[in-house]
Amino acid sequence: MTTPERQGKEAPELPAFTMIGCLMGFFMTLLVLIGPGLLWISTSFEPGDDDRLVVITMGAVFTIGGLATVGSHLRQNARARETHRALDRTGVRAKAEVVSSKRIWVDEVSTPTDDVDLVVTGPGVTPFSARVLTEDVGRYETGKVVPVDVDPRTLLFRLAD
Repeated sequence: MTTPERQGKEAPELPAFTMIGCLMGFFMTLLVLIGPGLLWISTSFEPGDDDRLVVITMGAVFTIGGLATVGSHLRQNARARETHRALDRTGVRAKAEVVSSKRIWVDEVSTPTDDVDLVVTGPGVTPFSARVLTEDVGRYETGKVVPVDVDPRTLLFRLAD
């Protein structure tokens, strides 16, 4: 009787520190500033002007959209922080052997990334396989053993420094 192959899931990145997080911050700032700006501009129109209703509507939509985007981003960042804190509390230090590492190119600007397959083993952890995309090009070569933090119950892991 063979046991089914188990797969681990990599802990999410903290969005505030990624390029996407920086871009989201820029667009959130624009949305949050444009909405109230449009509402303020709407005060300069005459009461009977049809354009005033359009500007008020656009200002309200941008304000609500900006606040929803900010709330969503803050919630996502809080969940990622909590995941990392939980991994700090319940995780164990294990070792991951690099089974294969392949260079791939991502995005339109052709960012080099390594697609790394790992086998994670450690005390209290049933061995499992995992796959990681990392921008640390050349750091994870085939056969190398790297430290990882693993939650043995959920198989959530992250590469340790």
